[in-house]
Amino acid sequence: MDFSLKLVLYQAINFVLLMAILGFIFNKFLRPFMHKRTEEIKKSFDEIENQKKEMALLKQQYNDQVDCLKDKAKLEIDKAIGEGSRMRDDIIAQAKKESGALIDRAKTEIDHEKQKAIMELQKEVASLTLMATRRLIKKQMDDSTNRQLVEDFIEELVKNPPEKT
Repeated sequence: MDFSLKLVLYQAINFVLLMAILGFIFNKFLRPFMHKRTEEIKKSFDEIENQKKEMALLKQQYNDQVDCLKDKAKLEIDKAIGEGSRMRDDIIAQAKKESGALIDRAKTEIDHEKQKAIMELQKEVASLTLMATRRLIKKQMDDSTNRQLVEDFIEELVKNPPEKT
């Protein structure tokens, strides 16, 4: 055999041995490792999918709770608005009642002041009439008689006022 043929044969044998050793190492160590790693990755993906489902469920529960809270908050706001409206109406009614009482009291005071002013005016008119009468007749009657005559006259005027033409 020729040296080059021996060399090729020797290299082929080495190559086959190397492949057998590599195949043995691959089957003995790498294949179980690769299989184990593949299973771990599948488990990780399954866990991720389960966590996604749990998160979706939690998110739905959260959204349901938020919607429920929104509804409760809306009801409370509507209730507060109703209570505020009722209070406003009560305040307005109370203010109207108090203003009516103030108006009535003011009218009463005005009537009282009017009567007081009329009485003072009547006394003043009586005094002025007495003074004018004294000057006209140049004779003075006693004061109580004069006053009584004028007061009777004014009282008669108040009871039966002259008609305006």
